[in-house]
Amino acid sequence: MKKLGWSLLTLLALAACRQEIIPEREKPGPEQPGPEQPAEIPNLEPIAKVIVNTENGVAVDSKDPADYRRCTVTVDWGYDSAIVKDAPGQIRGRGNSTWHWYPKKPYRIKLDEASIMLGLPKNRDWVLLADYRDVTHMMNAAGFYLARELGLPHANNIRYVNLTLNGEDMGLYALTEQVEEGGNRVKLDKNEGILLALDLNDGPGEAPGATDNFWSEVFEMACAVKYPDDATKAISKQVKAAFAELEQAIEDEDWEEIQELLDVESMIHYILIQEIIGNVEMDNYPSMRSGFIHRYNSDAKWVMGPLWDCDGGFSYNWGDMYDYYGWGHTFFENYRYLVFGSDPYNHSGAYGSTASPFFCRLFGIPEFVEMLQARWKETHNALLDGLLDYLDQVEELIGEDAQKDMELWGIDNYTHEEEYKKLVTWLANRFNYLDNVIRKYPKY
Repeated sequence: MKKLGWSLLTLLALAACRQEIIPEREKPGPEQPGPEQPAEIPNLEPIAKVIVNTENGVAVDSKDPADYRRCTVTVDWGYDSAIVKDAPGQIRGRGNSTWHWYPKKPYRIKLDEASIMLGLPKNRDWVLLADYRDVTHMMNAAGFYLARELGLPHANNIRYVNLTLNGEDMGLYALTEQVEEGGNRVKLDKNEGILLALDLNDGPGEAPGATDNFWSEVFEMACAVKYPDDATKAISKQVKAAFAELEQAIEDEDWEEIQELLDVESMIHYILIQEIIGNVEMDNYPSMRSGFIHRYNSDAKWVMGPLWDCDGGFSYNWGDMYDYYGWGHTFFENYRYLVFGSDPYNHSGAYGSTASPFFCRLFGIPEFVEMLQARWKETHNALLDGLLDYLDQVEELIGEDAQKDMELWGIDNYTHEEEYKKLVTWLANRFNYLDNVIRKYPKY
């Protein structure tokens, strides 16, 4: 597909068609080691071929970890050094709404031996995102790009692949890293590190029998311990107590204590990204979905991230979610809604029930608001320009395959190219709108 090249004039023309107006890296600190990976990730192209064959052709029909299916995995990226040939491993389903409701399923692969995958650092665990709801196939890519550019630690990467499963063409997928502890993932101290999911889906409400989850002590957020692995109730109790120290500092608006316990810059980056993409996974007061926070060891600060699951934003029309083959892929209708609100501290002007007080209480601290505003002012112009250039490259790479994927899965009320144009127009309008909102955040 022809590269579009998003000049300001092009964006203005697109915006006019939609009756909208478009005006005009740092590294983790020494106590938060980064992943062991190349400083520069290789180019996206070409689209790889991934071929998975299960033992005896058994169907992959469960996401339960007990139901992994033995398989072989072949990956051809066009480079001899990037070929994986008949690698033994296991595959199962993954995800929540994407697994339960949609015909195109996401998968998790666990190789028997760690392997470099499409230029990404060696590991056993990989995820194949179906992007069924997102016909642009770019929403997670956009979020991960923002995380990398802002310096949010352990940001994921995307590799686009065409998947064949047991001889059946499954269409276009996005291969990415599994969020987990590991030297090439979230690097933590083996004895004292913590990776904590802030996620209703993994919390006590949805998984009441699990030993690794809890309601947080101060804000009653749904939490699940992802590291240490297979956490017992005793370990979960220890993690809950450690996390409560940070919660209490935020509840008390104790700026000095917060700075001792939290990598504030990572929190600022996390909040900015979630507001840019309008991710309503944050709108589950007092909890959230698909969030992560981690701590390298007991002497280190808590760090937000990694970022995960970005297709719950971009003004998705949730009312049509279950209209799989009809209008259940509608995004970009409104760039003015806010996840945190125009006055986050008072939960004012926000979409739905607004975000958790774990985030919003920070807006009662003038120093935090000033830091966030300064970081936005410093980065937002370059972020938008870089993001649009990056998405232009992605579109040139995947445009034709993304349209074929829509046809394969019976999505015929849209075209990929039209949705891509809506995406970049929405982003440009969104950045401009947020500039006015963020500059006017009140200080208390």
